[in-house]
Amino acid sequence: MTSLARLRRAATTLLIVIATTAGCSTGGTTDQLVGRTIQLGEAHPMSNPTASITSWTTMAGGNTRILLNFWASWCIPCRDEIPLLFDYTSSFAPGATVVGVLYKDSVGPASTAATELGATWTSIIDANGAIAAQVPVNAAPLTLLLDTNGVVLDYRVGPFTSVAEIAEFADGP
Repeated sequence: MTSLARLRRAATTLLIVIATTAGCSTGGTTDQLVGRTIQLGEAHPMSNPTASITSWTTMAGGNTRILLNFWASWCIPCRDEIPLLFDYTSSFAPGATVVGVLYKDSVGPASTAATELGATWTSIIDANGAIAAQVPVNAAPLTLLLDTNGVVLDYRVGPFTSVAEIAEFADGP
């Protein structure tokens, strides 16, 4: 095999690895995730870890759709996405429901990042990974579009890059 052929094979392998590991992977196709019901179980809000959340209907506060966003303070794409989600909920669609799920992170750094970046919505501590395991989440960010019963209507792998993308996703199926 020539040096050029080896270089092409290495480049192709590298591109495949990057494509399969970049952003977030759910380990399945949309058809396998859409229609699943996500259970909160004993999830606790990051701002008050002693309070338990068990109902999507309660979280929705009258809205018919919920954006469930898996994020972490160490995740650069998540940090880029949070201000867009803030703009979406505060200016574009006031009253829209976003619920964060703290993914493989600790409360201290996440609280600091949430304050710095404008994540004013409730974020849930998924300490034992029970919520993420239902998807399953392999990396962050990942956003699910849920109805008030916790049924997945759609999902987005990787970060949103504009408020318009968020709005289009939230108005989805």
